[in-house]
Amino acid sequence: MSLTVAHSFPVWLPQTQTWLYNQVRFLPDDVTSHILCKELQHQDQFHLSNIHSLCGPANRFTRLSTRLFRHIDYHLFVRYKCHRLKPDILHSHFGPVGWKNHRALQLPSSSRSRKTRQVVTFYGQDVDHLPKVNPAWKKRYLDMFRRVDLVLCEGSFMAAKVQALGCPAAKLRVHHLGVDLDTIAFEPRMKSGDEPFRVLMAAAFRPKKGFLYGLKALEQVAEHVNLEVTLVGDAIDDPASVREKRHILAFLEQSPLGKRVKQTGFMTAKKLFETARSHHIYLAPSVTAEDGDSEGGAPVSLIEMAAGGMPVVSSNHCDIPQVIRNGHSGLLAEERDIDGIASSLKKLMSDPGSWGTMTRNARSFLEKEYNAVTQGEKLYHLYGML
Repeated sequence: MSLTVAHSFPVWLPQTQTWLYNQVRFLPDDVTSHILCKELQHQDQFHLSNIHSLCGPANRFTRLSTRLFRHIDYHLFVRYKCHRLKPDILHSHFGPVGWKNHRALQLPSSSRSRKTRQVVTFYGQDVDHLPKVNPAWKKRYLDMFRRVDLVLCEGSFMAAKVQALGCPAAKLRVHHLGVDLDTIAFEPRMKSGDEPFRVLMAAAFRPKKGFLYGLKALEQVAEHVNLEVTLVGDAIDDPASVREKRHILAFLEQSPLGKRVKQTGFMTAKKLFETARSHHIYLAPSVTAEDGDSEGGAPVSLIEMAAGGMPVVSSNHCDIPQVIRNGHSGLLAEERDIDGIASSLKKLMSDPGSWGTMTRNARSFLEKEYNAVTQGEKLYHLYGML
C-alpha cells in the first residue's frame, strides 16, 4: 500500500536530533515523505527529498520572521501544504506541534477532498516539563487526543505519562526510536596494558542529562583510578541550558578532575562515532530536572553507543531500564546517586573481562528492538492501520 506522509517539525534539523532523520529516511519505499518545517538547519547533514520550509536556511532575518509569526504562519503553512499535497498522514513530531497542527487543519476548507489522518509523537519534554510549567497544555492535549488518530511514544514509561494526561489507550502505541545499526560497527571495547580508562559523555548541556552528577562520581573514581574524560556537547539556546553550562564549567575549574576532562563542543554524528572508538565506557546519568524536564524515553546516544560495543553506565530514569538491563547489558544507578554511579564505574573498571558479554547482550537486544530498518517497517504498518 502506497502512502504519502507529511512530517511536521519546527526545525529541520538540529544536530542533536539525528533520531528524527532516521525515522523518516528508514520508512519503506511504499511511503513518500514530505518534510514541512519552519526553518532549515544543517541540511548538508540531513538531506532528504521533498523538504518544504517556511523560512528557508537559518539567518538573522529568517529567525526574526520565525519569532514574529511562530504562532500562526507555520501551522497555516502546514495546512496549506496539506491542502496541496493531500497526504494520507500528517505526522506531527512533538506534542505542541500536534496540537497546533490539528487546530489549523480544523479550519474550514471547502476544497479538502479527503481526510488526512493525524499522528502525533511525544518525545519527553513535551510530556512532563511543558504541562508542569504551563498547565494550559493539559487542556490543549485533551482536545488534541480527542481528535487525532494515533499517538506514539518511545517506551512504556512515557506511554503511562501520556495516558495520565488523558490520551485514550486505544489511540496510544509504543514505538521505539530506531538507530542505523548497519553503520554502527560492533566493536566490543577492550583495555590494554596501563592505558587510562577513557570515559565518554555526550549531550547538550541540559539539567536532565545529569552531567554534574556524573562528573562528581568520576571525581571520586579518579582518586583511585587512572582515567580520562571526554565531554562532547555545549549549551543550547535555552536559559536552563546556559545555566547548566556555567555550573559544569565552575565544577571543572575547582575540581582536580578538571585537568583530566577534554571538552570538545558539539560534534557531527560521524565525528562522535569516530571519537567513541577510542573510549572504553559511556556515561549517561540522566535525571528528572527540577522543572520536570526528563528524557521521556531513553537517550538515543546511549542506544547508539551500546550498539557499538561500549559498556554503558546510566540511571534508572524513564525508559532507560527498558534499553539497558542492569547487570546484563550495562549498569544502572539511581538518579542523582553520585556514590552509586561511582560504584558502577568502579565495577566496570575492576573487571574489563566482563565487558564482552555485557556488550554482546546489549547489541543482540538492540538488533531486535531498535533497528531503524525494522522500526521503519513497524511505523509504516502503524500508518496503514489508520
